[in-house]
Amino acid sequence: MATLQGTIDTVTFARDGFLIARLIGGETIIGNCTDPVGGQQYEFRGQWTDHPKFGRQFRFDHYKVELPHDTDGIRRYITRAKWLGPKTARQMVGAFGEATLEVLKNDPHRVAETISGITLHRAQEISKILQDQAEMEATIIDLETLLGGHRVPKQTIPVLVKQFGADAPARIRRDPYLLTDLRGIGFISADRVAMGIGFDRQGRARLKAAILHILRDMADTRGHTCLPLDKLEDCLQKLIGLPSGGVALELSQTGHVTLQDEMIALEDLARDEKYVAGSVQMLLGADIPVGFKLLVDGLADDQQAAVRQVLDHQVFILTGGPGTGKTFTLRRIVDGFAAQGYRILLAAPTGKAAKRMSEMSGREASTIHRMLGPEPYEENGELRFGFQYGAISPLPADLVVVDEFSMVDVSLAASLFRAIAPGTRLLIVGDHYQLPSVGPGSVLRDLLAAGVPAYELTEIKRNTGDIVLACHAIKAGQPVMPSLQLVPEEGLNFRHLEVSDPYQIQEIIRELVTVRMPQRGYDPVWDVQVISPMNEKTLLSCLHINEMLQAALNPMGKEVKGTPFRLGDKVIQRKNETIGEVFVVNGDQGTLTFYDDQEKRDRFGVQPPTFKLHVEFQDPERQTHIPVKDHHLALAYCLTVHKMQGSEAPVIIIPVHNSFGAFFNRELIYTGISRAREICITVGQWGALEAAVDRVGNNRRITRLAKIITGTK
Repeated sequence: MATLQGTIDTVTFARDGFLIARLIGGETIIGNCTDPVGGQQYEFRGQWTDHPKFGRQFRFDHYKVELPHDTDGIRRYITRAKWLGPKTARQMVGAFGEATLEVLKNDPHRVAETISGITLHRAQEISKILQDQAEMEATIIDLETLLGGHRVPKQTIPVLVKQFGADAPARIRRDPYLLTDLRGIGFISADRVAMGIGFDRQGRARLKAAILHILRDMADTRGHTCLPLDKLEDCLQKLIGLPSGGVALELSQTGHVTLQDEMIALEDLARDEKYVAGSVQMLLGADIPVGFKLLVDGLADDQQAAVRQVLDHQVFILTGGPGTGKTFTLRRIVDGFAAQGYRILLAAPTGKAAKRMSEMSGREASTIHRMLGPEPYEENGELRFGFQYGAISPLPADLVVVDEFSMVDVSLAASLFRAIAPGTRLLIVGDHYQLPSVGPGSVLRDLLAAGVPAYELTEIKRNTGDIVLACHAIKAGQPVMPSLQLVPEEGLNFRHLEVSDPYQIQEIIRELVTVRMPQRGYDPVWDVQVISPMNEKTLLSCLHINEMLQAALNPMGKEVKGTPFRLGDKVIQRKNETIGEVFVVNGDQGTLTFYDDQEKRDRFGVQPPTFKLHVEFQDPERQTHIPVKDHHLALAYCLTVHKMQGSEAPVIIIPVHNSFGAFFNRELIYTGISRAREICITVGQWGALEAAVDRVGNNRRITRLAKIITGTK
């Protein structure tokens, strides 16, 4: 590892601990440095690299501050730091010599008394800057030493400094597991740090952190809102080889978890389930206005029954598969309530689903987040959201209708129910045979299991062809029959192409998207959507199919350095966040239009976070400017089934293959096929699809919501 000493002349870029700068000697340095100071001397340790375009650069991993000791260096330092002008700086150095910085730092009264033109207040300001700077530099170096070698993300140090200041190293030494509260750090990394500083492998601090990690991980990856205590013990043995030893009880006493009926849950998830349950019980017990009727002329018998039952309940669930007339029934219900003067709010989890609601009803619909009024705030370096509407300020509506409710997790459900005022009706619409929510819980399934008033439409009302027939067969676990040929106008709209080699499957998908469907008049980017069960693994995952389709559909798009994107790419947002004044929801799609690639900022061969991706989102239309190095975008030519849930496309293409394994189940294939409005084509091994139909995954989530509502154990 090489060493470079020098004084920072120009700070070209500094953000979130990332630095690009030039030294007085002309050297370019690149690395992680918090609060760099121009004119200050440093010692950097790293490696020289020769970039083919940008020349010689020093990429450092470690650094330390070296304050100047000679009078000329001190004078330049305090002048470059803009604390004093050149004339006053010369006067300072003339008065205090090589002790100037020490006097400035520790004796502001002496400075004010000796140097004309410097007030005591200004001298005290400079003193504090020097003291804070020295303290912060020591803090950063201490953190780098403490966390180095444990594969902790580089952005962790600036976040810790911002949150805890100079106390950050001491806080970590007392409790290294607090690192798990920071974005990008899990239990494994925090545990390495803990073991590295000598924490007890069998200590209670480690056990507590491991239990909380298991509960969070099970919620994030499996959707469980709670775990049986015996399952927790099994997970602990696999993770750290220790029994809980009563630590779970300690965590419940401190409010981190809830213990009940031999089950353990994170406190926030348990609280959300209890709130949803309490709200449902309140709505079920509410008095219902009498004498109010809805017209049922022209509706089928089961649709009429559903409409009549809606009137009898404050909370009601309308469910049904594709082609059963759910949309038409919902419109009649909404029109009927509107005719009675009801204030109505319509919402869905995604922008596309909200747009479909608007088209169906002729009334404005929004995402659930937008309806509730998102209010962003930062916690532990992570952007989070509260809502304007809640228990104190409920939604101004007499009827709230929420579609695609199978996508709603327990936390969002709790936020929704908090905003339902006493007397407001709630109509839930969804298909519980689809995939459960990405987030924890299985709210729609649990509400139905608890006996919340509901009606399921089962009779197929319209001739939508083999797509609808396939969906209903899959839902029932029965054999599925594809169309023998593709003639959508005759109902032959569900086609399968049998091939086993993944490379051949990719090539057939490319041909369908770029040639065959455009020959039928479909836009290959926005009318045709490929969806895969998997995001990254196997050649048939979204990752690999996106790369293939990007090359085929956008070959001339200019590459955006440091990203997988090209200008003109179809992209999807993967996280709820506010970008400037624009709120974007997980699942929003748009087009990458351009980015600022100014050559004067690009000359170092590094893509700093300030470079912006300009994205035009749809449904509703918005324009945003997103940092290249801190975005939550992905290519959207191929989406996971989860990401496509709540949306539709004229043409859906799905790879099916044995390499997907047990992950490929009934809910995935049912949800995927039901996204197609006009044509659905599966490409691959039909046997893999048949095996998926036999795997039921929707009942695997461990939750307590239904039991809390019904009062059972």
